[in-house]
Amino acid sequence: MIIQISNKDVARLNIKVYQEIFGVGVHDQKIDISDNKIIILAGTKRIVALDSLSEEYGELVSALDAALSTKYKNRIKEELEALYNIKVIGLFGDYDPKAVMSCIVVCFEIK
Repeated sequence: MIIQISNKDVARLNIKVYQEIFGVGVHDQKIDISDNKIIILAGTKRIVALDSLSEEYGELVSALDAALSTKYKNRIKEELEALYNIKVIGLFGDYDPKAVMSCIVVCFEIK
């Protein structure tokens, strides 16, 4: 069974979820979809409050980044599974605060 996943729909979904979780936008998105993988590369805007705390409270900001990232990954997984009726079997993501970029790799089961 071939699943039709639209780059545009994934981009819109990513923007929506990112804004819900982080309260800031996404720009310069690149979505690649092949076989059972979705790769999302995005330039993001940094949360101003976290940026202002990063020098004095680096460990706290790192912990908050990790918590927000986990929340984002759980939410994007739920949304993709519901939208495309797929089972996500792996979701990997990282955020580079210096480059202000994120990368998400979603692997899903092909039925």
